[in-house]
Amino acid sequence: MARDSTHVLKLVKCSAIALAALMAAGIVTLMFLARGTGEDITGIVAPALLITILSSVVAISAAVMQRREPKASDVRPNNDLTG
Repeated sequence: MARDSTHVLKLVKCSAIALAALMAAGIVTLMFLARGTGEDITGIVAPALLITILSSVVAISAAVMQRREPKASDVRPNNDLTG
């Protein structure tokens, strides 16, 4: 069971990192394309930056939980009070 949850957390972490990288690349591309036009791109960049930051937070949280999962599965049998 711990192996399955560790695998899922690793998948979530990698997906969040990929999403953050793609959003950052999109922001840079958008800024490069709108550089000479003089248009205001704040309305597009602000939500994209928010999604990038939230993806980073999810990736960090998944990494912390992934690191703590093996320790939690070792502690669980030692604290069994029913047997």
